[in-house]
Amino acid sequence: MEFVEKSFENGLELVKIYSKTKNSYFTVAPERGAIVVLLNLSGKEILYLNEATLFDRTKNIRGGIPVLFPICGRVVDGKIFFKGQEFEMKNHGFARDSNFNIAGYVDMPDKNGIILRLSSNEFTKRFYPYDFELLLQYLLNDEMFEVKMIVKNEDSSIMPFYAGFHPYFLCNKEDFTLKLECEKCFDDVEKRFIDLQDFKEIDFSKPEVNLDFLDVGSSEVEITLDRDKKILLLKDENFKNIVVWSLKDFDFVCVEPWMGEHEGYINNKFYYLEPGTIFEGWFAIKLASKVK
Repeated sequence: MEFVEKSFENGLELVKIYSKTKNSYFTVAPERGAIVVLLNLSGKEILYLNEATLFDRTKNIRGGIPVLFPICGRVVDGKIFFKGQEFEMKNHGFARDSNFNIAGYVDMPDKNGIILRLSSNEFTKRFYPYDFELLLQYLLNDEMFEVKMIVKNEDSSIMPFYAGFHPYFLCNKEDFTLKLECEKCFDDVEKRFIDLQDFKEIDFSKPEVNLDFLDVGSSEVEITLDRDKKILLLKDENFKNIVVWSLKDFDFVCVEPWMGEHEGYINNKFYYLEPGTIFEGWFAIKLASKVK
């Protein structure tokens, strides 16, 4: 297919998908957790990436759009319980450490894309004792990049999970703005709730910013990345929380759609998927000509 371009860099397979006009494109690394490492929408670079972490398999990738499954957020002491047993679990789950297979490509009249698959295996059973299939569908046109997550419960038991995504947006923090509808925000660094009535802007002079916007009511989040780069993060109701994370002296701000929250599993905030059923969640990144 003419919209697909495969390459190998430092032993890693990279798959590049072009839009119909080839004015936009994204690159995904299937064997590195199906992470999207590059996204260009009509000539605008959207994502931050530290390439050294991409090619060092001993490190978590700093950049791109990591996939968070079967949980998003922290795991206390690296331990979690499923089916009455204790399992090891890293923060944000194991999907980002997993090798996805290419399940197919999408050639629609107005968009192109790729589908990647992760099925339960010996590696995943070390952390998560369920039979499942995780499909990620990435779609692209010149103005928008879409992500659909499809989870199939192939186990005989009800399957708990709560997932998310971790987009690293390349930005100028002096120009960065964020607009969303939310009544509760928890500062995960200072461990306190923020009075949003007095909240005006994010203080990026701090060593770390980690804000959990809980139960976001709006289906879109307006983001200014710099003076001439504005986007909308669109999402369905499954991704009810938005996490904003950044580190001082790095030119990225993560704006992350999550189904849950840090340590949410402790309060049993899982999504429970019945045997033989399917979950679908969706979010997208769209260029915005104007953000009010």
